[in-house]
Amino acid sequence: MADTTNILRDAIKIIGQIIFVIILIIIGYQVINAIIGETWETENIIIGALGIILSGLFVIVGFLINQGKAIGMLMERTNNIGISLSNLGKDFKEHIKEK
Repeated sequence: MADTTNILRDAIKIIGQIIFVIILIIIGYQVINAIIGETWETENIIIGALGIILSGLFVIVGFLINQGKAIGMLMERTNNIGISLSNLGKDFKEHIKEK
């Protein structure tokens, strides 16, 4: 089940990246046409650029959420290791006292 989820997640990421690149190419083409003089209206180019910026923000937010989860797991594992080491130290001290 986990493999299917990872494959689906990777496929969605790749599709999103492809769409993002296609939109970048279209907007870049329109900007070049604007310089030449035959293109969309300037407002449409600005709206397209804002769409690119917003989609980039969504990607950044997704990345930050993923990093937050990873850091949370790391902190939890670190706490568990700390508790285990503390218990090991107590057991070792008790063992030394018995001798």
